[in-house]
Amino acid sequence: MLLSEGTTAVGDGLWFSMWAVYLTAVQGVPAATMGLAMGLGGGLGLLAALPVGTLTDRLGARETLVAVTVLRAAFSLTFLATHTFWPLLVAAALFTSMETAAKGSKVALVHLLVPERDCLPVLARARVVQHILYAAGAGAAAWVLSRQSAAPYHGAVVVNSLTFVVSAALLARLPHVPPVPATRRHLSTEALRNIPFTAIMSSTALLALCWALLSSGLPLWLKEDTTAPVWIAPLSVLASSLLIALFQVRVTRTGQRLAGAVRSSWRASVALAACCLVFAAAAWPAGPAVAAVVVLAGLALHVLGELYYVAARWGLSIKLMAHGAQGQYQAVAATTEGAVVAIGPALVVTLISGAGGAGWGILALILLTCSLPVAPLCRSAVRRAGSRSVKGSSEPERVSHPQG
Repeated sequence: MLLSEGTTAVGDGLWFSMWAVYLTAVQGVPAATMGLAMGLGGGLGLLAALPVGTLTDRLGARETLVAVTVLRAAFSLTFLATHTFWPLLVAAALFTSMETAAKGSKVALVHLLVPERDCLPVLARARVVQHILYAAGAGAAAWVLSRQSAAPYHGAVVVNSLTFVVSAALLARLPHVPPVPATRRHLSTEALRNIPFTAIMSSTALLALCWALLSSGLPLWLKEDTTAPVWIAPLSVLASSLLIALFQVRVTRTGQRLAGAVRSSWRASVALAACCLVFAAAAWPAGPAVAAVVVLAGLALHVLGELYYVAARWGLSIKLMAHGAQGQYQAVAATTEGAVVAIGPALVVTLISGAGGAGWGILALILLTCSLPVAPLCRSAVRRAGSRSVKGSSEPERVSHPQG
């Protein structure tokens, strides 16, 4: 699993670091057309996650994830033929559909392969590997971006596809997980009908705005409204990746129990809200050195918030899902997060460019309040489960209000 995750991370780092330049400069798609097609296509692609999640339960998690990964390899090649709006829209929808589906199927497979106590640590180690090798892929993209001819770009698209092929081959060597027997299968809408679970996944998904803060909001803010050097933005991304690689496994332990996952969501909200306010304050110092120090303080809070968000997300989605419908439930988790990731850059840029410091304040308010319903919703979800116990427990865990 770790080798598979690392292989796809190299391809992701390569592709996501160069796709905008590739589509506009090499494929000749106008920037506005590219943004619209990728946005709409990405949104359409999210719709495939739940059906694939149902297949995960009915056909087997390993087999479904292998098939999804093979399709990712095929669909990534469709970008070679995108020169206008409609082909790019279709390519984006196909690629995003399998990207989102893979996230849910992966978590479901890990949950079925390892004991409950090991599930979050395995996911955390996979994320560490992902961050390290994503950086390697991004480094390769830097070389591609320095080339003047189209051949290296097209070659990079093919290499990205090949990483999925290798990943699928590695996944096929994992142990087989039997599908859910027909007599124990849930309705295909079981996860969506679980309103408390869907509400928890939707509210905590707003914390995924953390990635848009760093990738879209901070560079714009540094350039337009602070005296801090703009080069701090890419440095922040690198520093964030290194810190996450160092601490994700340790912080993820806080989400092992349901009550701990609730507290982690609250800590993530506080840290990310504070991060927004500190980034806003970076506009006040007149000297670049002081402004840079303020930005770095905000970055520290951002890393803390992201670490706790990921721990909370895994803990909540795994502890609250119904057994026999893991694929469905993880598909809901992946879809809600994917929707926020898709709209995040546009929302963050609109608020920051349009409202300045007040925009950061609005983002802080969103991030601070989105975790407030989690504790009462968790209690409702546990009550809804009734006699269904959390895997490995004899009775549902009690949930208390999060304490700092």
